[in-house]
Amino acid sequence: MLDVSINNENFRIPAGRPAEFILILKNKGNKKESAKIEIVPEFTVKDGELEWKMDITGLTKEGESILISPNEAKPIQYSVDVSKGKLKEIFFEIYPPKAAEIGDSGQFKIIVETDVGWEKTVKIDVDSAIVAIKTQIGQEIKVARELGLKAKMKGWKDIFAVMAPYNLRGYVLVETSRPDVVLSVIKGIRGAKGVVKGEMNIDDVKGYLTPTPTVSTISKGDIVELVEGPFKGEHARVMDIDESKNEITVELFEAMVPIPITVKAEAVRLIERGDKDGSSS
Repeated sequence: MLDVSINNENFRIPAGRPAEFILILKNKGNKKESAKIEIVPEFTVKDGELEWKMDITGLTKEGESILISPNEAKPIQYSVDVSKGKLKEIFFEIYPPKAAEIGDSGQFKIIVETDVGWEKTVKIDVDSAIVAIKTQIGQEIKVARELGLKAKMKGWKDIFAVMAPYNLRGYVLVETSRPDVVLSVIKGIRGAKGVVKGEMNIDDVKGYLTPTPTVSTISKGDIVELVEGPFKGEHARVMDIDESKNEITVELFEAMVPIPITVKAEAVRLIERGDKDGSSS
């Protein structure tokens, strides 16, 4: 008797990245068991000519690598033997095409014909991912602006958003369906130092995207950068804080006459901690 299971059935991944799962066959009987495995692919895609790749390890000695065209998808069949009391693991890696679009999906029905029969459908949806770009400290907004402008001018539809959260120093976040192209996108942008390996989803970065009461993180003497208003980009020292109004009073470094100005706390970004006596650390 074969006990059949699978470790994952649903995936939301960017284009070109693999959906990895394991089909597990466990022989609980006292004799060798044979089974037929059938994989039935179905697709909902914008371009049916783009091929999906499926790598399978554990069915044959050399492994299998198959290209599947959605327009010509056909069932794939294998036979497998499992010795008595043994466990057989079959590893799958299914790659959506690098040029796949958001909303493309593949459904792979896996049927195992045993004495009782078993089937599951693995669903793969192409979605965006969040990629982190390492930047020079203090250059986050500049890099984000240049990257956004470059993407717009070049007509890169694979980049959906560029974010420089106030509370994430040294990084810019990019939402894209093509993480593999981000490294080439940042070439020539001063202040961009490289791409952090791996991707994240929106849940991983929600803490950086949710506004926080900035005034509670600012102290007198801190050095800040103004990110809104007529003094955008200027650096200043915090002179006073009004928590009830969520406002801070700052003194610009480059001003000819040191006249204090009052702004909302959300209009500044912390650059450097300062001592309470007004000197920076």
